[in-house]
Amino acid sequence: MSLPGMGLEGPSAAPPITEADAPEYVLSDHLQIHFIELPKNHLKSTGDVKDKLDTWCYYFEHEGTVEEEDMTLLLKDNPALGKAHRVYRTFTADDELMDIAEAREKWQRDVSSRLRSAEQRGKEEGIQEGMQQGMQQGMQQGMQQGIQQKAREDALKMLKRGFPLSDIAEITGLSEQEIGDLERST
Repeated sequence: MSLPGMGLEGPSAAPPITEADAPEYVLSDHLQIHFIELPKNHLKSTGDVKDKLDTWCYYFEHEGTVEEEDMTLLLKDNPALGKAHRVYRTFTADDELMDIAEAREKWQRDVSSRLRSAEQRGKEEGIQEGMQQGMQQGMQQGMQQGIQQKAREDALKMLKRGFPLSDIAEITGLSEQEIGDLERST
């Protein structure tokens, strides 16, 4: 695999970029996307740069933060990097473009902040609503259990006084089977 303009060779070719809905339709075989984690490169100075990939990594990580002469050393053998450097310098020298870029970054941060805030509020509201529903269900279950317990207690009292099973069932709402089980358990 090679990176156009970088002169880099790799062990295997990357798959082509294709249409999402029709993978047989290749959009371009002239473009590859590579992800590089710059902090893992540990390139602190131009002396750490060993190859063209290191050159690009160093450039991306240090452009605008190192002396121009250090950048000139990197740019002398790499025309594509030189072009990137000229575009960067032109862009950063244009106050209007920088204002637009800064406004866009601010907008993105604001949107991200609002989304996080809305997500947090949603979670808090969801938790609150869940707690309320849980309390209501718990109260309903507790009341049902209390009613059932009271019916069993009343049935036991009526059994001790000799009421017929059918009358106890009608008064308490328990089945005759439940009343029989209750009688046997005491």
